[in-house]
Amino acid sequence: MNDSDHLLTDVMEGRVQVITVSPDGSLAEGVTPGMTVLSGAFNPLHSGHEGMLAAAAQITGGEAAFELSVVNVDKPELPEVEVRRRLVQFSGSYTALVSRAPTFLEKSRFMPDATFVIGYDTAVRLFDGRYYPEYDVKLDPENTGSATLSAMSEIRRNGCTFIVAGRVTEDGFRTVSDLDIPEGYTSMLRGIPPDIFREDISSSQIRQSQGTE
Repeated sequence: MNDSDHLLTDVMEGRVQVITVSPDGSLAEGVTPGMTVLSGAFNPLHSGHEGMLAAAAQITGGEAAFELSVVNVDKPELPEVEVRRRLVQFSGSYTALVSRAPTFLEKSRFMPDATFVIGYDTAVRLFDGRYYPEYDVKLDPENTGSATLSAMSEIRRNGCTFIVAGRVTEDGFRTVSDLDIPEGYTSMLRGIPPDIFREDISSSQIRQSQGTE
């Protein structure tokens, strides 16, 4: 990394919300609008991540980036030394974003017009009220009457959408067409055709095979 290296510390300490790390290691505050973004822990980065993002970017035509949030909804905050370790995986090959935005609602506020690349399981949770805070009418200018729809509406106002990779389940291969999407929100989600991308591998499976979990 270079003279802008302090920006990573700024993210870690909350002075900056998101930075872009270029393949050459240079850092810049903020992101380019309209990016195609795959968020994850990347512990480790694997071929499934790479193929999923490449397929999504092929469809969207947007600049592709992996996004690592140092703050997560249900996990401890990542220490800076661990963030730096994970960023090494992208060096020389990929653009990476580092943020303090654990949810897609928060990401949409700092990544305007982004297309978020997600798997089927994550897509199911997008409309699950258990993953959203208590409803606040003051934060719902569209009067949806729901914390879930209020959040999705704000994501839409920020110009963001989702592209979904299918997944094999006990009931067969599931795609975006199998999702129960509320009326008025279907245009926010589109699918990656399985002939373009289909990968049934997880980071946890890789760690288990390597004996690191």
